[in-house]
Amino acid sequence: MTGETEKMPWNLRQCLLVLLGMLAAGYGTALMVRFFASWLPLAYRYLLVGLAQGAAVLGGLHYFVRKKNGLGLEAVGLKAASLVRAIASGLGGGLVLFLLVVIIGSLLQFFLPDQAPQPFTELVINARQPRDLIIPLFLGAFLAPVTEELYFRGFLFPALKARYGFVRGLLGSGLIFALLHLDLVRFLPLALGGMGLAYLYERTGNILTPIVAHATWNTIMILLLYFALRQV
Repeated sequence: MTGETEKMPWNLRQCLLVLLGMLAAGYGTALMVRFFASWLPLAYRYLLVGLAQGAAVLGGLHYFVRKKNGLGLEAVGLKAASLVRAIASGLGGGLVLFLLVVIIGSLLQFFLPDQAPQPFTELVINARQPRDLIIPLFLGAFLAPVTEELYFRGFLFPALKARYGFVRGLLGSGLIFALLHLDLVRFLPLALGGMGLAYLYERTGNILTPIVAHATWNTIMILLLYFALRQV
């Protein structure tokens, strides 16, 4: 099953433009918050940056997919057909990816101990009660999976595959996905996770599968971290 049309209606230059828009929105919002709203709690800062990046991605996809080419959401893999299968595949795939990332992350931790936690992890570490997880779960289990999968798997991966073939498209989308997380130590598990998400999209042709998988992966991570810290 393929996640692209026979002839790609968008190209890599347009993928780059959407990516640059997302980065500009994220860093621009972060700078504005730093200078004009530094009093905001960390969770709300992440929320504003996440919403800005998400809006940039959705706006870019709307322009290049719908406005420029007159295509619907099915062009980026959002389909109602086989909904149950897509969700079930996503749940199973997300669990497998979670286990894969944990295993590789544990090996990296063994060889590279005492690494600083990811910035997003600070939100969970600082959570003192369940309601403090509302924003981390919204970002990690909904906003990031939806916007990142629509861009990296629904938009970028098909363009890379059309240009370079399936294998290099899979590798390229996973590497770019990991690179943009700006975490050198966890680059490998993130890259493999990104490749796994692209494979799920290729196998089902439905973007809901990697969205659910990504959400499952992030949700398990967040909840395990939160409850593990409560036991310390």
